[in-house]
Amino acid sequence: MNKILTLPFLIIISFLTLGNSTELKTLNESEYEKNLNTASELYLGKKKIPESILIKLVPENYTEFGLYYGTTGPDHKMGKTDFFYDTTRLIFEQVTSEKNSDFYLPSLNLASFADGEYAEEFIEFLELIINSDKEKFCESLSGIKYKNRNPIKYYSELNKCE
Repeated sequence: MNKILTLPFLIIISFLTLGNSTELKTLNESEYEKNLNTASELYLGKKKIPESILIKLVPENYTEFGLYYGTTGPDHKMGKTDFFYDTTRLIFEQVTSEKNSDFYLPSLNLASFADGEYAEEFIEFLELIINSDKEKFCESLSGIKYKNRNPIKYYSELNKCE
């Protein structure tokens, strides 16, 4: 009799545990979306996006970058705005103009996503960052997630970073 009751109990516990891990993953994924939505609302309201929100717009992976770049799509509420281009410029300018060291590594990580129509601008900012301090760039490579992909790989080889 105990074995008969134990099996349904274990099955229920398994589903509860699986459900919680799925919820945790969803929470983690939605943090980026929540920040992206906050930044979008501020942008639409023509309000300054605080640095604490701006820095969290830098994607940590291709899924997050897809969400960020997705704001340029015609079906997205931000599709008719320059939100993506304006906010990426603001992120890069935190390093190139404002000399904000908190944005240094995030800017390099953002530049590692350079591709397609926005690649030229990303690379121009990357070159500005590198040219301002090549040694710092080389020392920072270990903190760049996609350092083995272009354009980061190209510039690390060009500057003989090891």
